Amino acid sequence: MRNIPRHTLDGFSATGGWGAALPSLSLLPFLDIIFATIGIFIVVFALQQIVPQASGRQLTVDHLVICTDERTVSFYPGPTREPATFTSRQFPALMNSLAESAGGVRNLVFAFTSACFETRRTFEEEFAKMTALFHAQQAKRADQTIFRLAFQPLSAQPGAVERLLAAWRSGSSDDAK
Repeated sequence: MRNIPRHTLDGFSATGGWGAALPSLSLLPFLDIIFATIGIFIVVFALQQIVPQASGRQLTVDHLVICTDERTVSFYPGPTREPATFTSRQFPALMNSLAESAGGVRNLVFAFTSACFETRRTFEEEFAKMTALFHAQQAKRADQTIFRLAFQPLSAQPGAVERLLAAWRSGSSDDAK
C-alpha cells in the first residue's frame, strides 16, 4: 500500500478520474430530499388523472330559509308555497311551524349572504334548542321527525335568490352561487 498514492485510494484523482464528476458529499441528503419531493409530485399528479372525482349527491330540500339582510328571513315551507317573513325575535314561531311538518327526515336549508352571519348564528342556536326539545318529546312516539340543517352561501349578485328558488322548484341540483 506504500507504493500507491493517497489521492487514488479514495476514488478521487487529480487528473479527473471517475470521481471527479461527483458532487460534494455534503449535498447528497439535500439532493435526496429534492428527488423524493419530485417523485411524490409525479405520483400525486398521475393519481389525480387516473381517479375520477366523485361528486356528492345534492341534498333534497324540504324547507328553505333565505336571509339576504340582517333584519329578516324568508321561510319557504315548500317549493310551491308562499314565503313567510320572520325576524330573529320570531325564530321560535318559525320553529313551531317547522314542527308541524310531516314525519320522517326533513331537510332544512338556510341560504344566506355575507350580510347575514349574525342571523345565521342566532338561527343555528334556535334550531339546536328546537331539535333538542322536539327529540325529547318524540322519544315516546313511533313516528319520529328528524330535521337536518344545511347552510348554503348565496352570492351577492342580483338574481341569486331567484336562481336558487328556480332550481329548488324545478328539482334541479344547480347552486345559486
